[in-house]
Amino acid sequence: MRLHLVRHGETTSNAEGRVQGHLDVPLSDRGLREAELLVERLAGMPIVALYSSTLQRAHRTARAVAERLDLELQARDFLMERDVGELSGLTGEEIGEKFPAWRKRRYLENAQDIVPGYEGDEAFNERVIPNLLGLIEAHSGQEIAVVTHGGVIGAYCRHVLRITKRRSAHIDNASLTTFNIRDAFADVQLISLNDTCHLRE
Repeated sequence: MRLHLVRHGETTSNAEGRVQGHLDVPLSDRGLREAELLVERLAGMPIVALYSSTLQRAHRTARAVAERLDLELQARDFLMERDVGELSGLTGEEIGEKFPAWRKRRYLENAQDIVPGYEGDEAFNERVIPNLLGLIEAHSGQEIAVVTHGGVIGAYCRHVLRITKRRSAHIDNASLTTFNIRDAFADVQLISLNDTCHLRE
């Protein structure tokens, strides 16, 4: 099967440099345009199923795809971004002031010990990976698209490529990351990572 992982378009918080997590913010004007360009990229592909996060930035991006490809949009809570707890809505400068230890330990598994409400790596991966593998198995031999968040895409990439360092790849807004999958657990081929060619006007 072929799996397309799509990050949502730009949001107002992305434009302002604010951490989002479960903060439910809308797409910016640029994000809406990115969604349109993404639709053009996916049009014509034999995608048979479309899933999205329940957060509006992903759901709105996916809705544009669903309308063009005439697909039912299926929202799933497990595709939501990592819950960043009290970091939600803060800029990098504000985080440094409120949680000075975060800058040194932000990518460690025990970051949840510093920031109240932060979803640690173990909990995040347990939420995302088994459920995403379930989608893959349910669509054996088919082509599907999943519109979600950078954290979710990064988690699956690390799982497949057996990378432990979290900051191993940058995932841009409205980017496309594609895998060919013969076996959800053993035979997975990365076709493209963070592909943004469709955003060039």
